[in-house]
Amino acid sequence: MRSLGFELLDRHVVQGRGEDVACSDPTGTLSYAQLLERVAALAGGLRVLDVAPGDEVAVSMGEGNPRVIAVCACVRLGAVPGDRGDVRIVESPDGVTVEAAEDEYDLDFLMRVGKTDPAPSLPSDPPGYAEAVLEKWPLLNAFSS
Repeated sequence: MRSLGFELLDRHVVQGRGEDVACSDPTGTLSYAQLLERVAALAGGLRVLDVAPGDEVAVSMGEGNPRVIAVCACVRLGAVPGDRGDVRIVESPDGVTVEAAEDEYDLDFLMRVGKTDPAPSLPSDPPGYAEAVLEKWPLLNAFSS
């Protein structure tokens, strides 16, 4: 079986559904192809910050497209999106930032960095990873079916 990261986005694009609506919020609508591009870019940026499979990444954001992108980027790397972690993706009134160690990065900046070397989905997940992530993040179930 392919990884959850592949099943969430790549599979839809490969099957010719790239232009279909993947998600939407009051700020706009993203197709599967657009969502895949943004997720791969953020995952590439997170990889620059040394996020690796099995790492925990805190995702503290409200509902909407940025949250979907953040959670899917973690999954693409095999990281565990959750409430704790050395890397934190945080939404504030000033925007979304990524905090790592003593540094803080604007989400858009980190995505531009990652866009130069977007992260591919993993070939497979460790046993139980997909089930645990889908249980914690039911918003992903819409993509995995």
